[in-house]
Formats: sequence, C-alpha cells, structure tokens
Amino acid sequence: MFVHTASGVPTLALLLALVAALSRRPDFAKSARHCMVLAFIFSFPAVFFGFTDWQYFFWGVWLELIIIKIWVSGALLIFLGLAIFFGRGGRFASRAVLTCYVLAFLAVVALGYLGATLAFGDKAPAAPPQYQAGEKIYMKDCSACHPYGGNIVNAKLSVTGAPQLVDLKIFLLYLRDPKQPKPGIALMPIVTPEKISDEQAKQLFDYITKVLERPRRPLDPSLYQIPSS
Repeated sequence: MFVHTASGVPTLALLLALVAALSRRPDFAKSARHCMVLAFIFSFPAVFFGFTDWQYFFWGVWLELIIIKIWVSGALLIFLGLAIFFGRGGRFASRAVLTCYVLAFLAVVALGYLGATLAFGDKAPAAPPQYQAGEKIYMKDCSACHPYGGNIVNAKLSVTGAPQLVDLKIFLLYLRDPKQPKPGIALMPIVTPEKISDEQAKQLFDYITKVLERPRRPLDPSLYQIPSS
C-alpha cells in the first residue's frame, strides 16, 4: 500500500498538472499538489519497508541494483519535496513545479524497473521433480544474487563451477562460515541453520550440482579441508 501510493500518486499528479496547464484550471493544479504531498508522506514508510525487504530477501548484500535504487529513491524524495516547495503560495503550475513533477515521474518509472528486475529477473532453469525441493530453496534464498547460477555482485565468483561444490560437507561448511578468498571480494552472508537447515542444504547442493552445473574451479586447500566422516 505504501509503495503503491508513493509511486502511483506522482503519476496522477503529473497528469493533473498537465490538464491544469492545458485547460488553465487551477483546481486541477491544486489537486496535483495535494497528490505530491500525499506521495511525500507515504514515501517514508515505503522506504522503511523497502529496507526491511532488502534485509530479508537479499540479506543486506550491497547489490549494484540495490545501490542504484537507493540513489533513485533519494532523488524521488528530493523531487517531491521541491515540487511541494515551489508550488506553495498558489504557484501550482509553474515551470519549476512541472519540471519537478516530470522528474518525480521518471524516478518512479526507474524504481519500478529496478524493483521488477530484482524481483522477477533472471531465474534458474526448471528442475526435474527429484530436485524441485532444492529449486524452491534456490529460488527463494539464492536466485536474487545468483540468477542462473551466476553472481551479480562479482561475476567471477559464480555459483556454477564454484570449488565449494566439490563436496557436500565443504558446501555446508561454506554456508555456515563463508571464507573470503581474496581481499576486496564481496563476502557472502552467513547462512544459519535457522535460515537453511542441513537437510535443506543437501537439497540445495543436489539441485545446484545436478541441475545447474558441477564444480570446475579449483579449491584452495588453505580455505577448507574435507572433514572426516
């Protein structure tokens, strides 16, 4: 509700402002400003819930699209605030106000595109029935950062071909305590048993290695040692 109001109302405001400019009827311009005030108010809870979504679904990882979305969200708040400021005192349809309306609309379009790309972007290929349990886990907890077994944070550290897939025990160790191979390379968040249990980790491992791809890159022995049975 908050997101739809914060993103949808600026579009309505722009339409009302254009009608006001063409028909020279100030009532439409006044309604447009009211829409911008409403959008500005609803933007703050929308940003808060967007932050919680980022923490829950993306584990707080600083993805490139997330960073861009944060900047665009900040720009939207600025454009909304400027539209309200320039529209005070009855100047509802001034050139400055209309410019802010257009910029706010473009920011909303950009946020919609970024959000849709994050939520409905590339996904992993369909799995045979015996691997669908792992597929569901991958789609829910992994595909946002690793579409098609890739890595949108660092393309060189894709899931496909990862050396941690050489053994289930190694894979489980990595989930519980990810090691950072080199300085400056993004570290994957720790996956606790509460997030993905050992049994679910096995299902995830089977899906990745049987459906996506088996490991190809060599495993650095200084990072992990295969535990004894």
